[in-house]
This record gives sequence, C-alpha cells and structure tokens, in this order.
Amino acid sequence: MKSSLAVTVVLLTFLAPDCGQVRAAFTDVTLSSGIDYQQWTILPQNNEAMRMTGGAAAGDVDGDGYPDLFVTRVDGPDILYLNNQQGGFIDVSAESGFTASLNTNGAAMGDIDNDGDLDLYVTAVGGYRYYLYMNDGNGNFSEEAVVRNAGIVTDEIHYGTSAALGDYDNDGYLDLHVNEWGNTRFLPPSLWSHVRVLHNLGAENPGYFEDATLETGIYMGDIAGYGANDDRTGVFTFSSTFADFDRDGFADIAIAGDFNTSQLFWNNGDGTFDRAPGPFTPNPSGIGTDENGMGSAVADVNGDGLLDWFVTSIYQEDLPCPEAQCNWNGSGNRLYLNNGDRTFTDATDLYGVRDGSWGWGTVFFDYDNDGDLDLVMTNGMTGRHRELVPFKQDPMKLWRNDNGVFTEVAAEEGLTDTGSGKGLLTFDYDLDGDLDLFIVNNGGQPKLYRNETNASGAFLTIQTEGTVSNRDGIGTFLTLIADEGGSAQTRYVSGGTNFLSQSDLEVHFGLGDRTAPLYELVVEWPSGIRQVFKDIPVNSRLVIVEKVPEPVGSVLLLVGTLIAALRRNR
Repeated sequence: MKSSLAVTVVLLTFLAPDCGQVRAAFTDVTLSSGIDYQQWTILPQNNEAMRMTGGAAAGDVDGDGYPDLFVTRVDGPDILYLNNQQGGFIDVSAESGFTASLNTNGAAMGDIDNDGDLDLYVTAVGGYRYYLYMNDGNGNFSEEAVVRNAGIVTDEIHYGTSAALGDYDNDGYLDLHVNEWGNTRFLPPSLWSHVRVLHNLGAENPGYFEDATLETGIYMGDIAGYGANDDRTGVFTFSSTFADFDRDGFADIAIAGDFNTSQLFWNNGDGTFDRAPGPFTPNPSGIGTDENGMGSAVADVNGDGLLDWFVTSIYQEDLPCPEAQCNWNGSGNRLYLNNGDRTFTDATDLYGVRDGSWGWGTVFFDYDNDGDLDLVMTNGMTGRHRELVPFKQDPMKLWRNDNGVFTEVAAEEGLTDTGSGKGLLTFDYDLDGDLDLFIVNNGGQPKLYRNETNASGAFLTIQTEGTVSNRDGIGTFLTLIADEGGSAQTRYVSGGTNFLSQSDLEVHFGLGDRTAPLYELVVEWPSGIRQVFKDIPVNSRLVIVEKVPEPVGSVLLLVGTLIAALRRNR
C-alpha cells in the first residue's frame, strides 16, 4: 500500500489578511448579527442556582454547512438561531419547535440516534425533568425526553447544570452524563444525587436510554463537600467531559464540582469506571485540588499527545468574609498536565493561569492561528456577598499562548465584556478560518465576538463522520504533523461542556504562516480504526469519513482519500 496519495480537495479562497495597522483580534458584532435576547430578568427572591444559568450550543442543525446557534433561557422560550450565511443569524425558534418557557440551562448537541443530524439535550433549573429535542434532518425538533427515558423525571425540583455527550462503551452511540448543583441529601441513599449517567441503547433502540449511574460506578452521591453549613453538603457538579486521558481507547470522564468535589473516573473498558484517587487519599492522582470547580476545558496543551484538564474556580488572596460564611476558597484555577501514567501534575503557576477572578465557562482554542492552543474563560460573581468582592464585574480572561508562555491579553484583543459571564463556546460561524466566540451573560445580553485578527495564520478544519464509531466522531484523536519528523498538534473531538455550553464539533488547526502542503494527518477513531492522510493543502475545510480498513500485517492502517467541502453533507 502506498504511503502517500493524490488528495482530491476543494480549496477555499479567502481575502488576504490586512498587513497594515494591527487591530484587536475580536470585534463585538452582537447587535449587527441579529442575536438579541435577554437571558432572564433577575429578581431579589430568585435563588442562587438560578443566578448561575446561561447555556448555548453550536452546530449545523439544518445541514447547510454553516454552524447555527441554540441558546437556553430561564424566563422565556429557548431560541434557535439559524446562520444566514451572510454573517448573521435568524430566529427560527417558533417554527422549529421551541415555544415553551421551561427554565432551561445547560445544552449539549450531538447525533443521539445516528440518523445524520444534530439533536439537543437540555437541562433545567426548576421543574421536574429535562428535555431531549430530536432533529428531523431539516432543523425541526420534537421534544421526546420522557418517551426516550432521558428526562430524569423526579419529585424534586431540578437544579440542572451541564450535560456531556460521549460513547463510553464504544458501541457507536452517544451516551450522556448529566450534572446538577443543589442539595439532594434528603433523597433515598441509593439516589442521593441527580447527577446521572444515561446509557444509549444503541442498535437495539437508537436514541433511547437507560439509567446506568450505579452500574458504571460514576456515582457522586457518596461524595460530600467541605461546606461548613449543613445545607451545603451533598453533590454540586457543574460540568463534565468524556475524554480518553490514558489513550487506552475508552473515554474516561472528568467532572468539575463545587466544594472540593471535582473527580476523574477511569474507564475500565467493560462499562464500569474506577474513581481516580483524590488529594486526601493514599497515592493521589494529582487532580481534585480545585476547591470550587466550575468549568472544564480538555486539550493537549503541551504537545505530548495526551489530554490535559483545566478547571475554572475562584481566585482571591484575601476573602471578604470567613470561609464558613462565604462558602468558597480563593486559590484559583487549576491546570492539570497529564503524565501518561494516570497521574497529573499541577502546572497552574508554570503556565500563569491561576487568576481568572470568578471563573465559569472555558475553552482551549487557537484564536490567532499560530499553531498553539490559547485559553479563554468567562468571569462573573454570583450569589451572596457579591457586593464584597472586587471582581464582580471583571472582564473575561484570554491567555495567548506563545510557544508555551501564556499572557493575559483580553483587553488588548478586544474582549472587554464585564457581564456575569457563564457559558461560552467557539465556532467559525462566518467560515473564514478562525474561531469566533459566543458568551452567555446571566441576567443580561449575550456577546458574539467575531475573530478578525490580521495575522497571516493559515488553518485546517475537519468534520469527522463516523460509520463504525458514533456519527459525530466524538472521541476521535486527530494528530497533524506539518513536516516529516517535525512536531505534532493533537486535537480531540469532544462532546463535553465548557460550562453549560458546547462548542461546534468541527476540529480546527492553526498553521501560522505556512503555505506548503501538510505532511501527515493521523485520525484515530473510538472504534480503533486508524486512517492516515498525506500532503494536505492548507486553508482547507475537510470532511473525513470513517472507513473500515484492510488488515496490513497486524496493524490496521488506512491511507484514505480526503473529502473536502465548504458544505458539510450530513
């Protein structure tokens, strides 16, 4: 079999970057984009959980090749914005099936039933169940959570936060992990948490679920936080991500939790998980030292091919009130570097990303297309003692990565939003090859920041389409080597949540000033299938379809044909 091949590619032509005066990378285009809504109106009597709301998800729901935007709301119907392909969005909520006001919060988007379109799972703050919207392929949705056993129907009010998608048993169908922040200590012992694992029945009944929380061992009911007040002991998880941290072919799960409850569970490959040792156990794994874990970002930060974990938290050197009264610590974010042996090293200070004020949503992304991953996070104080803290209206944070040196540059790059930021996501909504930002502000207006840096960064974007693996290719590793023998960039297709929100599933590589074709792209699917592609043109948008290879000796290797298109044919 040849080690290289001619690649059929449709190249996209873009305007050359402006090489004149340097300008900020991001511009606030919210109003001109057609996005105009109030997430909700906060009232004095509203509880703390409702003040931590604000979710969104991005993806191409109508199959026209452009990512669309779904947003949740507390006191109004959810909104579906279709991309108008001209730099803006159109509200199609009513005609698409989103008419009721349901106190919704977190959103996750993926092909639940493997029928070739993106469905939506939505959590709620208030009410007695969650919601699952199934897509008919044209962007029209029907709510089917209860009939598909995904509603988590209870007699107690839900305080739902994030939901994450991933195929933990590699059966080719997406499962769900659902988080909840709230006091559930009065439930029966076997149900002492509304945090749930929902297993997709797969080929037996695609897109229908069974509760597998106890069977998997991903059970948070026996974890108590440090809260000094009785009403704070319990399970308070904010966000989670299915990710293969040990590269054994099975997705593990990282869960960011409030009050010292962040956890990582290792996948045993048989449908069960083991909890990684925490900071107060023998042989600790190095994770879980964040006192108030909120948002999660998972990516290969240092280029070693292993997934690292960033957790947002609260940073304040001097608390404005006693810990028992404030109910938080102030030691800041955590960046856990993966050692490859199921242990992690705290590299927060090495990378200079501890101080994020009161952090929530977060994403690793290469905003300047220079080939390394930068880091963004929202900021927003919520709840009691808000008037006592200096960072209650701090702007969001953006750390630019320059060859491993992180510098905070949010204001310099035009990210000046001072709202109570919660969810955020990245997507290339205008298809110009760089990643744009959408931010949800609790109790306020959202922000859409268009990325228009005039750096000369080339790019490569990839949509994965599974055939043996799940249709979206969630759980796939993509390793790009620009030059033979050179360094590699690794990306992971994640259905996890940044906090209440999910970025577009399209994979993005920044390529700096490169113009020559790229040496090699290796795609490793959750199924174990491995595909290798050679001589890839820069500034291309690709769709890679999983193909069953012929055996080559004892190694499954496929040198495939790249399919490149401006429009994604789902």
